Amino acid sequence: MIRKLLLKIKTALALKKNDAIRVSDAYKEAKKIGLLYSLDENRSQELVEELIAKFESDKKQISKMTFVPVAAKLSDPGYAYFNEKDLNAKGNWSKHTVSEFKNEPFDFLVSLDWNQNKYTQNILAGSRAKCRVGRYEEGKDQYFEMMINPTDNQYASYLEQVYHYLTNVRNG
Repeated sequence: MIRKLLLKIKTALALKKNDAIRVSDAYKEAKKIGLLYSLDENRSQELVEELIAKFESDKKQISKMTFVPVAAKLSDPGYAYFNEKDLNAKGNWSKHTVSEFKNEPFDFLVSLDWNQNKYTQNILAGSRAKCRVGRYEEGKDQYFEMMINPTDNQYASYLEQVYHYLTNVRNG
């Protein structure tokens, strides 16, 4: 309970204190893209892999971080992940890979979640990314520089639009 309260406070402070330069490069000039999402049985991992393949074919370096709730009972899913227990009593991430991901100066950090949760919001709030991208949710605009409102309620459409809009980002 205390951890969750501290997380909320730390997220609000991270939003206020984050001094990352939020000037996105043109997609053609971008080198690093971070993908942040939560484990979800309804999300097709195949669709995520297709998006990653598109980015990689454009010669982008991709880093992924997945929130896997403790309730999922996955001991080692085989990819970079974090869970509630990786949050220490002071409200800081104890897992080194989470801190590294949060501090990585991505050209674009894309949230692939349909709905944000407090753990991924904390990473978005403290991120050093030049441009944070996510699905439009009312009241969540402080976490993103670019929000995408899918034309329908299909996850595949959202991922297609993420790719479409990112590849059309141009300077000035």
